[in-house]
Amino acid sequence: MPVPPTWSGRLAAAWLALAASAAGAQPLTLDRLLKIESLGSSALSPDGRHLVVETERPYDTAARFDFALSAAALGELRVIDLGGDRRPRRLLPADRTAGYLAGPFSPNGRAMIVYRWKGRRWDSGVVDLRTGAVRWLGFGLDRSFYGRSVQWLSDTAFVAIALRPGDAPLHIKLAWQNQARTRALWRRQAEGREASVTVMGAGRARDVQPRRDRSLVLYDLVTGRRRALATGGFLDLEVSGSRRFVAALGEAEPIGLAPTPAVRMGAPGRRRNLTIVDLASGAGFEACARCTTLVRPMAWAAGSDRLLVYQHEAGAPETSGGLFEVDAATQRRTRLDAIVTPVIDYGGEGLASVQADWLGERPIVLARRGADDRLDWFALAGAEIDNLTAALPSAPSEIALVDDAAIVALTGGAAWRIDTAGSARSLPGGAQSIFRPARFGAGTRLAAAPMRGASIWRVTPDGLEDLSGHRAPLAPETTALALWRDRAVVEVRKPEGRAFVGLAGTTSVEPLLTVNPDLGEEQLGQVRTVEARGPDGRMLKHWLLLPPTWRPGQHPPLVVVPYPGSAPQRVPFRLGTTSLTLTPNAALLAAQGYAVLSPALPRDRAKGEPGEGLADQMLAAVDAVVAEGYADPDRLALWGHSFGGYAALMTATQTGRFKAIIAQSGPSDYVARWGAIQTYFWTAPEEGAPNASYMGYGETGQGALLGPPWRETDRYLRNSPLFQADKITTPLMLIYADQEQVPLSEGQAMFNALYRQDKDATLVSLFGEGHLPTSPANIRAIYATVLPWLADRLARPPSAQAAARASQ
Repeated sequence: MPVPPTWSGRLAAAWLALAASAAGAQPLTLDRLLKIESLGSSALSPDGRHLVVETERPYDTAARFDFALSAAALGELRVIDLGGDRRPRRLLPADRTAGYLAGPFSPNGRAMIVYRWKGRRWDSGVVDLRTGAVRWLGFGLDRSFYGRSVQWLSDTAFVAIALRPGDAPLHIKLAWQNQARTRALWRRQAEGREASVTVMGAGRARDVQPRRDRSLVLYDLVTGRRRALATGGFLDLEVSGSRRFVAALGEAEPIGLAPTPAVRMGAPGRRRNLTIVDLASGAGFEACARCTTLVRPMAWAAGSDRLLVYQHEAGAPETSGGLFEVDAATQRRTRLDAIVTPVIDYGGEGLASVQADWLGERPIVLARRGADDRLDWFALAGAEIDNLTAALPSAPSEIALVDDAAIVALTGGAAWRIDTAGSARSLPGGAQSIFRPARFGAGTRLAAAPMRGASIWRVTPDGLEDLSGHRAPLAPETTALALWRDRAVVEVRKPEGRAFVGLAGTTSVEPLLTVNPDLGEEQLGQVRTVEARGPDGRMLKHWLLLPPTWRPGQHPPLVVVPYPGSAPQRVPFRLGTTSLTLTPNAALLAAQGYAVLSPALPRDRAKGEPGEGLADQMLAAVDAVVAEGYADPDRLALWGHSFGGYAALMTATQTGRFKAIIAQSGPSDYVARWGAIQTYFWTAPEEGAPNASYMGYGETGQGALLGPPWRETDRYLRNSPLFQADKITTPLMLIYADQEQVPLSEGQAMFNALYRQDKDATLVSLFGEGHLPTSPANIRAIYATVLPWLADRLARPPSAQAAARASQ
């Protein structure tokens, strides 16, 4: 049903009814939440002088809300001269209709690449960090998710992946383009003169054309000349150590999925081809025209033209491939891993990669000799092989490269230095991780590659420490971004929404730039931890947010905000206030008088049973909260989003203890979820459809159902709430959107199942929205619908209300 035009009055009434006791505490309001500012990424220029900070204007000031990335609509860049007055200034002029994002710094640190999204036009430029003078290039560069889209050759030239005129990176156009194309297709159908059809194929019907929508270009800032080097579907690049060649990874012709028992989300739908181009002559070649290349490694030996990659036959499993050295000068390709087996890491998104790099002139790789052996780093050279980390007491968790002379390896909280011959010695002090300075324009490949440098710093319980014992202290709850002289540049992100970057001291931080300075703990509420054993006997830490005005002896209604697989040791993301937690927002619910619980819900994906025991896990946490006297056991609600929405639906089939359940954007039918195609690709199949994303989600991703529906039919059915809808007795509200990665039809199916049984159910359908609602009007409408509904379903019967007043 449409949201009634009187929703603002309903919202105000619900607000007064639920939060009257909090009037003097200045709780968070929806108006203030929608004005939330955001702190993006920050990085220090290579010369150590300028700190550049990405921020976002107040959320509700965006010119349009049909975005998938809020920074594209709201982004601003601030620069802080650490060698000067340290006052933040705008790097680019204020423009309410534009969003700015940061790219990589020039080698001397005086300039940087910047991006602008304005009027649905994507542009790129180079800005002088001292003066703010910017040269817009007149064409758009990609922003690579995988590695690089831009790499500087000198202070006045760079090589980059350029987009076609009018095009934009996928994550920029993901939301609005489908709406625009859909309207155009509808218009064609209505006019009847042009076909409103898209076509995609598989098997024999598969398209055979490679992508050619991007260009590899060389740009000279002195002359303003842009020289095209190659055309293809490029998505990552890396310049050789000699600066003579560039390697570019791209998407070529469509291929079928490898014949594996279960497909992964990141399984390529196109062959990933490797092109190597001579920067001087423009001549290029493809390294193995029948192969797919993994996104990692793509590493050149220092100062040379030898490239390290992992390749396998297109359409075959990744495990059938191997580690190769490609000599760009001779075009010779040599396999290196005949004796050891590199480990293939699929990460959380199913994107296959191998950890390998160079130690001097020798390739090194994380691998095993035998199937039962532990993981170690091996140095390879022809028939010779050295286990560099054999002397460590356990397998290394992380390594860094001290130039080309040594490895620093972490294992068991200790750090070791290993020379090129494999001789290892323990370093004094502990180590939690290798410190990686923040940088712009670096995707997943660079973020996961071994840290390399002349000085390697470790993150310790007390701060940062290098190999010589020099230390930079860190105050509690800070994240180091860079080192400036003897101090760490840090960021602090508070759950209540206040965030800042600053210079760290031993016990405090000197703030340099702050967003949302008015938001404090009084707006968030009172945070508590509750530890209790789960159904399997494990001790778990659960996080509870109490209303700002809560006092001992009060037992407010409890809203559980679940997310299976999460068990955070710090205040969880879902209790925080950011532009990514607008619905549901824990602080806003706490301001209405609710206690909000984020329970620890660890899970074992290998079991292939995502819905198993969810209610028991949640209720164990709820019972622990009730036992501590924090909540009313008779007024329990559940509000889950995404995989948390799935948990909400599944829990509804397993218990009747909750009095109200809200499922937002949660899968209800894993067969339908497996078979869906993301709405964006309906109108843009050339961008990557068909693909394994949704199938992989069900088989090996969060669903983890271990295979396709025709082979694991019973598993799909028993883990799909739709097929247990007869067990639901709790009032249910379903919130879904039509541009959603979880199809609106899944919400409609669950609603129909409950309607068929005449059960208490409400379906809220959002139009134009994706997985996270972005329109302030729609966000207001959600709360205008949810809050009165919650108040009604959680209301005590009159007799219980009288008894409660008497006890008080």
